[in-house]
Amino acid sequence: MKEIGLTKGGFYRHFNSRDHLYVEAIDKAFTDMGDAMVAAAEAAPKGQQLKALIERYLSMKHLNSPGSGCVISTLGSDIARRPSPVRQQINRSMQAYRERLLPFMPGKTLEEKAATFSLLYPSMVGALIAARTQTEKQVQERLLARAREFLIRTYGSADGP
Repeated sequence: MKEIGLTKGGFYRHFNSRDHLYVEAIDKAFTDMGDAMVAAAEAAPKGQQLKALIERYLSMKHLNSPGSGCVISTLGSDIARRPSPVRQQINRSMQAYRERLLPFMPGKTLEEKAATFSLLYPSMVGALIAARTQTEKQVQERLLARAREFLIRTYGSADGP
């Protein structure tokens, strides 16, 4: 804050409460992660968008960047302990993230795409968390590779965009 000329008081005056700051930071994290995921999908060849999303999410780069990656994989248990009004605000950010990724999900209807996302996303979050708990790089890489292979095989052959 010193570098940008703000004092702590000056910074915190921009927020109504600590919870407001927390919600805003999480919203920004979802927006940034959504930007990165959409860019990965849009850069992929037609029919390979979902594979690109899975590969980007379950990458060693993402694993090694908890501060700039998926907020749920980093703060999910903390978010779960927040009061309901805070979680409701965060859920809106999660919903916006989901809406941005739905076009790249397999399925013929919006409901089918949403159903896929509702299983795929938590599966990727869990695999990333599990890999982060490991201390050996080779074990982390192997776990992520197996998860990628499984999820691409399971979801990647369905009707995509």
